[in-house]
Amino acid sequence: MLLNRQMVFLYVTLAVSVGYLVTALSLGAPIAENGLTPAFFPILVGGAAIVFCSILIVQALRAEPEVAPVDEMPRYTHVWVVVAIFFYIVAFKPLGYFLSSGLFVFALILLFSKFEKLVLKAIISAAIVGVAFVMFQQLFGVRLPTLWG
Repeated sequence: MLLNRQMVFLYVTLAVSVGYLVTALSLGAPIAENGLTPAFFPILVGGAAIVFCSILIVQALRAEPEVAPVDEMPRYTHVWVVVAIFFYIVAFKPLGYFLSSGLFVFALILLFSKFEKLVLKAIISAAIVGVAFVMFQQLFGVRLPTLWG
């Protein structure tokens, strides 16, 4: 089906991603003579968003129509994501990058998956936060706040 709530959301997300990429491209060249510039990461994110959104649209168009179970309660995942983002923003400076980001990533993983294998999900969260820290600290030279000062 070409127009249902999920498809409309994907189309809007694709349009926003294209707009984001166009804006990111106006920042300048992503690579200069000495290496990466500040425009590199926004261009990478915009391009990845377009690719992944396009993949989701193709998958949704190919998928068989699903019949939703009548007994299932709505999860309101979108509301919980907004709540998690709010608490992440509030906690970022006082708790520091590692603790606030680790809790945020762990919460997002739990929102989009089953409540099982918590240790593995905690390890994945720590790995994501660690890779992002190295990327921002070493690659971009951004000093992130820490709990210890």
